[in-house]
Amino acid sequence: MATNNIEKQSFGEAGALYCKDTGAAVSGEFCAITSLDDGTYFSALTWPELATGGSADALAGDSNATLPKGVTLYGQISGFTLGGGRVIAYYASR
Repeated sequence: MATNNIEKQSFGEAGALYCKDTGAAVSGEFCAITSLDDGTYFSALTWPELATGGSADALAGDSNATLPKGVTLYGQISGFTLGGGRVIAYYASR
């Protein structure tokens, strides 16, 4: 029986990227990003499906929109710049 891509993604089988470098732009096709620190935030987050009043750069520069440790964002995320904290970004299956 074949395993679908959703199941593979949920276990990180497409790989992941550990990021602690603030200010460095990261691009790729990600399906989830998990915060590893309280107070993690993004200075840029490209997530077109997130409704933010028309901006594709979701949560950009909003240091008040912090993620607590252990929270995972799910979606079709194509890039981000970490403003603070550490994350694991899971690659989307192809």
